[in-house]
Amino acid sequence: IYHCHVMSRSARLLLLLAVGAMELRNVHGLQAYGHAYSRPNDFSETEYVELSSRFSVFTVEKDHAAAVYGNASAPPPFKTNSYAATLGTARKIKAHNSSVKVLMYWNSALHFNFYECESEVQPSWIKPNPNPSKSKQPFYDYTVPAFREWWVRCAADSVTRSGGMIDGLFLDATPKLEGQGEVGEWAIMVDKLRAELPPTSIVINNGYFMSPVGGKDAGDDAWAHTETTYIERMSSIGSSLMTPAIGVEYLRWLANGSAAHPDRLFYGHGDIDTSDPLNKVFYFGLAKYLLITSSVERGFFLANTDYSIDGGLLKQPKSVYTGSGVGCGEPTAPFERIGTSYVLRRTFNYGYVEVDVGAATALINCSLSAVVRGSN
Repeated sequence: IYHCHVMSRSARLLLLLAVGAMELRNVHGLQAYGHAYSRPNDFSETEYVELSSRFSVFTVEKDHAAAVYGNASAPPPFKTNSYAATLGTARKIKAHNSSVKVLMYWNSALHFNFYECESEVQPSWIKPNPNPSKSKQPFYDYTVPAFREWWVRCAADSVTRSGGMIDGLFLDATPKLEGQGEVGEWAIMVDKLRAELPPTSIVINNGYFMSPVGGKDAGDDAWAHTETTYIERMSSIGSSLMTPAIGVEYLRWLANGSAAHPDRLFYGHGDIDTSDPLNKVFYFGLAKYLLITSSVERGFFLANTDYSIDGGLLKQPKSVYTGSGVGCGEPTAPFERIGTSYVLRRTFNYGYVEVDVGAATALINCSLSAVVRGSN
Protein backbone atom coordinates (compact mmCIF):
# COMPACT_ATOMS: atom_id res chain seq x y z
CA ILE A 1 0.00 0.00 0.00
CA TYR A 2 1.41 3.39 -0.99
CA HIS A 3 0.57 6.50 1.00
CA CYS A 4 0.73 9.89 -0.69
CA HIS A 5 1.47 12.67 1.74
CA VAL A 6 0.50 16.18 0.61
CA MET A 7 2.60 18.82 2.32
CA SER A 8 0.53 21.59 3.82
CA ARG A 9 1.09 25.22 2.86
CA SER A 10 2.51 26.06 6.27
CA ALA A 11 4.86 23.06 6.13
CA ARG A 12 6.13 24.11 2.70
CA LEU A 13 6.77 27.62 4.05
CA LEU A 14 8.69 26.22 6.99
CA LEU A 15 10.73 24.04 4.64
CA LEU A 16 11.57 27.00 2.41
CA LEU A 17 12.59 29.05 5.44
CA ALA A 18 14.76 26.19 6.68
CA VAL A 19 16.44 25.82 3.28
CA GLY A 20 16.96 29.57 3.11
CA ALA A 21 18.48 29.62 6.58
CA MET A 22 20.79 26.74 5.62
CA GLU A 23 21.92 28.60 2.50
CA LEU A 24 22.48 31.78 4.51
CA ARG A 25 24.68 29.88 6.96
CA ASN A 26 26.89 28.97 4.01
CA VAL A 27 27.31 32.61 2.94
CA HIS A 28 30.10 34.43 4.71
CA GLY A 29 31.49 37.90 4.88
CA LEU A 30 35.13 38.74 4.36
CA GLN A 31 37.60 38.57 7.20
CA ALA A 32 38.99 41.82 8.57
CA TYR A 33 42.73 42.43 8.48
CA GLY A 34 44.09 45.09 10.82
CA HIS A 35 47.40 46.95 10.62
CA ALA A 36 48.19 50.03 12.70
CA TYR A 37 50.43 51.97 15.05
CA SER A 38 49.98 54.63 17.72
CA ARG A 39 52.71 57.26 18.13
CA PRO A 40 54.16 58.07 20.54
CA ASN A 41 51.73 56.52 23.03
CA ASP A 42 50.02 53.14 23.11
CA PHE A 43 46.53 52.28 21.90
CA SER A 44 43.84 53.26 24.38
CA GLU A 45 41.87 50.61 26.25
CA THR A 46 38.86 51.37 24.06
CA GLU A 47 40.99 50.85 20.97
CA TYR A 48 42.31 47.54 22.33
CA VAL A 49 38.74 46.33 22.80
CA GLU A 50 37.94 47.32 19.21
CA LEU A 51 41.09 45.74 17.76
CA SER A 52 40.55 42.46 19.57
CA SER A 53 36.91 42.18 18.51
CA ARG A 54 37.21 43.34 14.89
CA PHE A 55 40.31 41.66 13.48
CA SER A 56 41.31 38.03 13.15
CA VAL A 57 44.81 39.02 11.96
CA PHE A 58 46.56 42.19 13.13
CA THR A 59 50.02 43.62 12.34
CA VAL A 60 51.70 45.95 14.81
CA GLU A 61 53.38 48.59 12.64
CA LYS A 62 56.96 49.76 13.30
CA ASP A 63 57.72 52.59 15.75
CA HIS A 64 54.59 51.89 17.77
CA ALA A 65 54.18 53.14 21.36
CA ALA A 66 57.80 54.25 21.73
CA ALA A 67 56.84 56.46 24.68
CA VAL A 68 55.77 53.32 26.55
CA TYR A 69 58.33 50.73 25.45
CA GLY A 70 61.28 52.81 24.27
CA ASN A 71 63.99 54.75 26.07
CA ALA A 72 63.99 58.37 24.92
CA SER A 73 67.55 58.94 26.14
CA ALA A 74 68.98 55.85 24.42
CA PRO A 75 70.31 55.63 20.84
CA PRO A 76 68.40 53.73 18.14
CA PRO A 77 67.06 51.11 18.12
CA PHE A 78 66.56 51.21 21.89
CA LYS A 79 64.90 54.59 21.60
CA THR A 80 61.88 52.82 20.11
CA ASN A 81 62.24 49.14 21.15
CA SER A 82 59.70 48.09 18.54
CA TYR A 83 60.03 44.39 19.36
CA ALA A 84 59.07 45.02 22.98
CA ALA A 85 56.20 47.18 21.71
CA THR A 86 54.98 44.40 19.42
CA LEU A 87 55.18 41.81 22.18
CA GLY A 88 53.44 44.04 24.72
CA THR A 89 50.70 44.92 22.24
CA ALA A 90 50.18 41.25 21.38
CA ARG A 91 49.74 40.40 25.07
CA LYS A 92 47.12 43.12 25.50
CA ILE A 93 45.17 42.10 22.40
CA LYS A 94 45.22 38.42 23.35
CA ALA A 95 44.11 39.25 26.89
CA HIS A 96 40.86 40.38 25.29
CA ASN A 97 40.72 37.74 22.54
CA SER A 98 43.29 34.94 22.44
CA SER A 99 42.25 33.88 18.92
CA VAL A 100 43.62 37.02 17.22
CA LYS A 101 46.79 36.34 15.23
CA VAL A 102 49.29 39.13 15.91
CA LEU A 103 52.12 39.78 13.45
CA MET A 104 55.38 41.71 13.75
CA TYR A 105 56.34 44.19 11.04
CA TRP A 106 59.70 43.32 9.41
CA ASN A 107 61.16 45.25 6.49
CA SER A 108 62.76 43.34 3.63
CA ALA A 109 64.66 46.23 2.06
CA LEU A 110 65.09 49.19 4.42
CA HIS A 111 67.10 49.50 7.61
CA PHE A 112 64.92 51.61 9.93
CA ASN A 113 66.78 50.71 13.14
CA PHE A 114 63.64 50.46 15.27
CA TYR A 115 63.85 46.84 16.47
CA GLU A 116 66.24 45.80 19.23
CA CYS A 117 68.05 43.17 17.17
CA GLU A 118 68.87 45.83 14.57
CA SER A 119 71.63 46.94 16.95
CA GLU A 120 73.60 44.00 15.46
CA VAL A 121 73.53 45.47 11.93
CA GLN A 122 77.02 46.34 10.72
CA PRO A 123 77.85 49.31 8.44
CA SER A 124 79.00 46.85 5.78
CA TRP A 125 75.50 45.31 5.69
CA ILE A 126 73.80 48.43 4.33
CA LYS A 127 74.11 50.51 1.18
CA PRO A 128 72.83 53.90 0.00
CA ASN A 129 69.21 54.23 -0.99
CA PRO A 130 69.01 54.37 -4.82
CA ASN A 131 66.42 57.15 -4.45
CA PRO A 132 68.43 60.37 -3.86
CA SER A 133 65.48 62.01 -2.09
CA LYS A 134 65.60 59.28 0.57
CA SER A 135 69.34 59.19 1.14
CA LYS A 136 68.88 59.02 4.92
CA GLN A 137 67.06 55.67 4.63
CA PRO A 138 69.65 53.00 3.69
CA PHE A 139 68.97 49.71 1.94
CA TYR A 140 70.14 46.32 3.16
CA ASP A 141 72.91 44.80 1.06
CA TYR A 142 71.81 41.33 -0.03
CA THR A 143 75.27 40.45 -1.28
CA VAL A 144 76.46 40.14 2.34
CA PRO A 145 75.94 36.58 3.68
CA ALA A 146 76.12 37.75 7.31
CA PHE A 147 73.22 40.11 6.71
CA ARG A 148 71.10 37.39 5.13
CA GLU A 149 71.73 35.04 8.05
CA TRP A 150 70.95 37.77 10.58
CA TRP A 151 67.72 38.83 8.85
CA VAL A 152 66.35 35.28 9.02
CA ARG A 153 67.53 34.65 12.59
CA CYS A 154 66.14 37.89 14.02
CA ALA A 155 62.76 37.40 12.35
CA ALA A 156 62.50 33.75 13.41
CA ASP A 157 63.55 34.46 17.01
CA SER A 158 60.98 37.23 17.27
CA VAL A 159 58.24 34.66 16.76
CA THR A 160 59.66 31.51 18.38
CA ARG A 161 60.77 33.31 21.56
CA SER A 162 57.56 35.26 22.06
CA GLY A 163 55.83 32.63 24.18
CA GLY A 164 53.08 32.22 21.60
CA MET A 165 52.23 35.92 21.58
CA ILE A 166 53.54 36.73 18.08
CA ASP A 167 52.01 34.53 15.38
CA GLY A 168 53.96 35.57 12.32
CA LEU A 169 55.48 38.36 10.27
CA PHE A 170 54.51 41.10 7.84
CA LEU A 171 57.39 41.44 5.35
CA ASP A 172 57.27 44.93 3.89
CA ALA A 173 58.91 46.56 0.86
CA THR A 174 59.31 43.42 -1.25
CA PRO A 175 58.79 45.37 -4.52
CA LYS A 176 61.85 47.51 -3.73
CA LEU A 177 63.98 44.36 -4.02
CA GLU A 178 62.84 43.75 -7.59
CA GLY A 179 64.70 46.78 -8.87
CA GLN A 180 67.82 45.60 -7.08
CA GLY A 181 67.57 42.08 -8.52
CA GLU A 182 67.30 40.64 -5.03
CA VAL A 183 63.90 38.93 -4.93
CA GLY A 184 65.52 35.55 -5.71
CA GLU A 185 67.85 35.80 -2.72
CA TRP A 186 64.99 37.07 -0.55
CA ALA A 187 62.91 34.05 -1.57
CA ILE A 188 65.62 31.68 -0.34
CA MET A 189 65.74 33.58 2.96
CA VAL A 190 61.96 33.41 3.35
CA ASP A 191 62.01 29.65 2.76
CA LYS A 192 64.62 29.31 5.51
CA LEU A 193 62.61 31.59 7.78
CA ARG A 194 59.37 29.66 7.36
CA ALA A 195 61.19 26.39 8.03
CA GLU A 196 62.12 27.74 11.47
CA LEU A 197 58.63 28.94 12.35
CA PRO A 198 55.74 26.88 13.76
CA PRO A 199 53.59 25.48 10.92
CA THR A 200 50.63 27.64 11.94
CA SER A 201 52.62 30.87 11.57
CA ILE A 202 51.42 33.53 9.13
CA VAL A 203 53.92 35.21 6.82
CA ILE A 204 52.62 38.03 4.61
CA ASN A 205 54.60 39.98 2.05
CA ASN A 206 53.58 43.37 0.72
CA GLY A 207 53.74 42.73 -3.01
CA TYR A 208 52.03 42.50 -6.39
CA PHE A 209 52.99 46.10 -7.07
CA MET A 210 52.23 47.73 -10.42
CA SER A 211 53.84 51.02 -11.40
CA PRO A 212 51.97 53.83 -13.18
CA VAL A 213 53.48 52.64 -16.49
CA GLY A 214 52.61 48.98 -15.94
CA GLY A 215 55.80 47.63 -14.39
CA LYS A 216 55.15 44.53 -12.29
CA ASP A 217 57.16 43.94 -9.11
CA ALA A 218 57.11 41.16 -6.49
CA GLY A 219 54.30 39.14 -7.99
CA ASP A 220 54.22 35.36 -8.07
CA ASP A 221 58.01 35.18 -7.59
CA ALA A 222 57.44 36.50 -4.05
CA TRP A 223 53.93 35.15 -3.38
CA ALA A 224 55.08 31.59 -4.06
CA HIS A 225 57.26 31.75 -0.94
CA THR A 226 54.94 33.43 1.57
CA GLU A 227 51.64 32.12 0.11
CA THR A 228 49.98 35.30 1.43
CA THR A 229 50.36 38.73 -0.17
CA TYR A 230 49.01 42.10 0.94
CA ILE A 231 48.16 44.17 -2.15
CA GLU A 232 48.70 47.66 -0.77
CA ARG A 233 49.02 49.16 -4.24
CA MET A 234 45.54 48.16 -5.41
CA SER A 235 44.10 51.23 -3.70
CA SER A 236 45.63 53.24 -6.59
CA ILE A 237 43.35 51.62 -9.18
CA GLY A 238 40.73 54.16 -10.22
CA SER A 239 42.72 57.10 -8.88
CA SER A 240 44.85 59.81 -10.48
CA LEU A 241 47.91 57.66 -9.75
CA MET A 242 46.99 55.11 -12.43
CA THR A 243 45.35 55.33 -15.86
CA PRO A 244 42.21 53.24 -16.44
CA ALA A 245 44.04 51.02 -18.94
CA ILE A 246 46.81 50.25 -16.45
CA GLY A 247 44.19 49.76 -13.74
CA VAL A 248 42.39 47.10 -15.81
CA GLU A 249 45.72 45.44 -16.57
CA TYR A 250 46.56 45.42 -12.86
CA LEU A 251 43.23 43.80 -11.92
CA ARG A 252 43.72 41.21 -14.67
CA TRP A 253 47.20 40.39 -13.33
CA LEU A 254 45.78 39.93 -9.83
CA ALA A 255 42.80 37.89 -11.04
CA ASN A 256 45.01 35.57 -13.10
CA GLY A 257 47.26 34.96 -10.12
CA SER A 258 44.31 34.32 -7.86
CA ALA A 259 42.75 31.87 -10.32
CA ALA A 260 46.03 30.02 -10.80
CA HIS A 261 46.61 29.65 -7.05
CA PRO A 262 43.28 29.47 -5.18
CA ASP A 263 45.06 27.87 -2.23
CA ARG A 264 47.04 31.06 -1.61
CA LEU A 265 45.69 34.27 -0.10
CA PHE A 266 45.45 37.86 -1.26
CA TYR A 267 44.81 40.50 1.42
CA GLY A 268 43.12 43.48 -0.24
CA HIS A 269 43.64 47.16 0.51
CA GLY A 270 41.43 50.17 -0.13
CA ASP A 271 40.90 53.77 0.91
CA ILE A 272 38.21 55.21 3.15
CA ASP A 273 36.54 58.57 3.58
CA THR A 274 35.53 58.72 7.23
CA SER A 275 33.37 61.80 6.63
CA ASP A 276 31.02 59.96 4.23
CA PRO A 277 28.16 58.10 5.95
CA LEU A 278 27.56 56.06 2.78
CA ASN A 279 31.19 54.82 2.71
CA LYS A 280 31.37 55.15 -1.08
CA VAL A 281 35.18 55.20 -1.17
CA PHE A 282 35.32 52.13 1.07
CA TYR A 283 32.90 50.18 -1.13
CA PHE A 284 34.77 51.13 -4.29
CA GLY A 285 37.92 49.55 -2.83
CA LEU A 286 35.98 46.53 -1.60
CA ALA A 287 34.41 45.98 -5.03
CA LYS A 288 37.85 45.94 -6.67
CA TYR A 289 38.96 43.26 -4.23
CA LEU A 290 35.83 41.18 -4.87
CA LEU A 291 36.75 41.16 -8.56
CA ILE A 292 40.03 39.35 -7.92
CA THR A 293 39.80 37.24 -4.75
CA SER A 294 39.51 33.48 -5.18
CA SER A 295 37.20 33.29 -2.16
CA VAL A 296 35.05 35.62 -0.09
CA GLU A 297 34.98 33.39 2.96
CA ARG A 298 38.80 33.10 3.00
CA GLY A 299 39.41 36.65 1.84
CA PHE A 300 40.85 39.50 3.93
CA PHE A 301 40.39 43.23 3.40
CA LEU A 302 41.58 46.47 5.01
CA ALA A 303 40.69 50.08 4.25
CA ASN A 304 42.41 53.14 5.70
CA THR A 305 43.88 56.52 4.87
CA ASP A 306 47.16 55.70 6.63
CA TYR A 307 48.37 53.22 9.23
CA SER A 308 47.79 55.41 12.27
CA ILE A 309 45.10 54.05 14.58
CA ASP A 310 43.25 57.27 13.68
CA GLY A 311 43.61 56.58 9.94
CA GLY A 312 40.13 55.12 9.42
CA LEU A 313 40.88 51.50 10.36
CA LEU A 314 38.21 51.47 13.06
CA LYS A 315 35.70 53.36 10.89
CA GLN A 316 35.13 50.52 8.41
CA PRO A 317 31.53 49.23 8.33
CA LYS A 318 31.38 46.13 10.53
CA SER A 319 28.58 44.57 8.48
CA VAL A 320 31.01 43.67 5.68
CA TYR A 321 32.90 41.37 8.04
CA THR A 322 29.99 39.75 9.90
CA GLY A 323 27.20 37.38 8.95
CA SER A 324 26.74 37.12 5.19
CA GLY A 325 28.73 40.32 4.59
CA VAL A 326 27.65 42.03 1.37
CA GLY A 327 25.48 39.00 0.62
CA CYS A 328 27.18 37.82 -2.55
CA GLY A 329 28.33 34.35 -1.57
CA GLU A 330 31.29 32.96 -3.49
CA PRO A 331 32.43 33.97 -7.00
CA THR A 332 31.20 31.71 -9.77
CA ALA A 333 33.54 32.89 -12.55
CA PRO A 334 36.41 35.30 -13.24
CA PHE A 335 35.47 38.89 -14.00
CA GLU A 336 34.58 39.86 -17.54
CA ARG A 337 35.31 43.10 -19.34
CA ILE A 338 32.26 44.67 -20.95
CA GLY A 339 33.31 45.24 -24.56
CA THR A 340 36.18 47.69 -24.87
CA SER A 341 35.00 49.78 -21.93
CA TYR A 342 36.68 49.95 -18.54
CA VAL A 343 33.68 48.25 -16.94
CA LEU A 344 34.42 44.90 -15.28
CA ARG A 345 31.75 42.54 -13.94
CA ARG A 346 31.97 39.37 -11.87
CA THR A 347 29.14 37.03 -10.94
CA PHE A 348 28.61 35.45 -7.53
CA ASN A 349 26.18 32.91 -6.07
CA TYR A 350 23.69 35.65 -5.22
CA GLY A 351 24.40 38.52 -7.57
CA TYR A 352 27.21 40.44 -9.19
CA VAL A 353 29.86 43.08 -8.61
CA GLU A 354 30.63 45.72 -11.22
CA VAL A 355 33.51 48.20 -11.32
CA ASP A 356 33.96 51.01 -13.82
CA VAL A 357 37.68 51.68 -13.57
CA GLY A 358 37.48 54.71 -15.83
CA ALA A 359 34.67 56.44 -13.93
CA ALA A 360 35.93 55.12 -10.57
CA THR A 361 32.50 53.80 -9.60
CA ALA A 362 31.29 50.44 -8.38
CA LEU A 363 28.09 48.52 -7.77
CA ILE A 364 27.70 45.57 -5.41
CA ASN A 365 24.31 44.05 -6.25
CA CYS A 366 23.74 40.86 -4.28
CA SER A 367 20.37 39.55 -3.15
CA LEU A 368 21.24 38.68 0.45
CA SER A 369 22.10 42.27 1.33
CA ALA A 370 21.27 45.82 0.35
CA VAL A 371 22.66 47.14 -2.95
CA VAL A 372 25.66 49.38 -2.31
CA ARG A 373 27.45 51.81 -4.59
CA GLY A 374 31.03 52.96 -4.44
CA SER A 375 33.07 55.74 -5.97
CA ASN A 376 36.53 57.19 -5.62
